[in-house]
Amino acid sequence: MEKQKRRLAYLLIAPSALWLLLFIGLPIVDTIRTSFYHTSYKGVRFVGLENYFNILFKDDLFRLVLNNSIIWTGASVFLNVVFGLLIALLLSRSSIFSEIARGTLILAWATPLVVAGIIWKWMYNAEYGQLNSLLFSLHLIDEPVQWLTNARSAFVGALIARFWTAFPFTTFAFLSGLQSIPTDLYEAAIVDGASGWQRFWKVTLPLLRPVTLAVLLISVIWSFNSFAFIYVITGGGPANKTQIMVTEIFRRGFAYFNFGSASTLAVISFFFLLIVSIVQWRLFYREEA
Repeated sequence: MEKQKRRLAYLLIAPSALWLLLFIGLPIVDTIRTSFYHTSYKGVRFVGLENYFNILFKDDLFRLVLNNSIIWTGASVFLNVVFGLLIALLLSRSSIFSEIARGTLILAWATPLVVAGIIWKWMYNAEYGQLNSLLFSLHLIDEPVQWLTNARSAFVGALIARFWTAFPFTTFAFLSGLQSIPTDLYEAAIVDGASGWQRFWKVTLPLLRPVTLAVLLISVIWSFNSFAFIYVITGGGPANKTQIMVTEIFRRGFAYFNFGSASTLAVISFFFLLIVSIVQWRLFYREEA
């Protein structure tokens, strides 16, 4: 009887396992295999670990892209978590304003990333963009600002656009966590004379820790792999100053058809995210234990 149940369980999970193997497992294996080859219009040549050696020790662009990716991911995660939590605290109180704000957040979150990127790119346009029009109307600028031709303003502009579509998810995640905290704990803290800050620090934050760690894990992966905003808004420019890892993988693979180098970058990114995920996962279970 036990053996029949086990066979039935294997039979039920077989389609999902086969789907994962075909569409996730095999592409990963093929990407790792391709990273050991040099590909060009002349053909394919096995080079072993040469791609890894060249990228890690000789490629200055890789260092720039890695630095941009770390800043991009860190800033995105910081903005998402901090502002997501603050807005969730504001919206946790039941009111007409909070209901309207929640509906507005869903609209921002549901907007396709490419569409959002195109809208933000138009807003940053020096000649026709709404941002320059607003600054002109407020008499804050005397001539159009070239937002996307300056590396720093282009990077910050893409970061703001990314934040606009990402923070609704973190807000709703924190809202669900806040609603699961028993009100008895706050009432007991008030009876004990705890201030608003003490209730937040001693009650809210500790009970939100599992949600916070899950949001951190998802935000790191999504931010690191956020392709649409850099590709649509800046295209990695000017002079690759806003290029991040995923856009550089796309550029090497589909602009220069150097799939070996692109696959090597993909493998390095995979192991980077794997290490970050394992560290965060261990933190999660250590806190739960």
